[in-house]
Amino acid sequence: MLTQRKIELHDGASGQPKVLITREMLADCFQSAQLLDSARAQAEELLRQAVEHREEMLEQARLDFWSRAHAQLSAWERQRKAMCDNLEHYATSIANRAFHCLLEEVPPPKRLSALVKQLVTTQIPPMKATLVCNPLEHEQIAQALVQLGSTPWKLRPDDQVKPQSLLLETDEGDFRIDWASMREILFTNL
Repeated sequence: MLTQRKIELHDGASGQPKVLITREMLADCFQSAQLLDSARAQAEELLRQAVEHREEMLEQARLDFWSRAHAQLSAWERQRKAMCDNLEHYATSIANRAFHCLLEEVPPPKRLSALVKQLVTTQIPPMKATLVCNPLEHEQIAQALVQLGSTPWKLRPDDQVKPQSLLLETDEGDFRIDWASMREILFTNL
């Protein structure tokens, strides 16, 4: 149910009705509304500028991050490449030292046998020749020749031939081979 009520204000003076909202109050209210609108507009502009500034800072931070990341990745790539290059160098050095140690550990009879095998494998076709060796190694060379089977070579000792060296004398010329030279050739080809 709807009812209507009326409120009357009394200022103590009778007869004249009291104005509830004065003109000054309306002007103040209008001015306040304008100030609020202006403040709202300024706040919105400040927010827009802050958002724009934030986006610029985010973009700059992204660029800085990727710039630093790229620099770090490039540095890691250079380090990895240097490590790989050095790794190859170290591996070659270790292999050379291992070969050197292994070749040094080969006993003299085996060295002579290897020299004889090298001579036999490089001689194509077989030809008559004289194999000259140091007298102290004559017996070992004879055994190595027997192990390889028949060769048309005649074995002769000679004091002029250094130990661990062999000289193959043929009609076409002489061929000299020695352990130190074979080792040196092997290491220069590694």
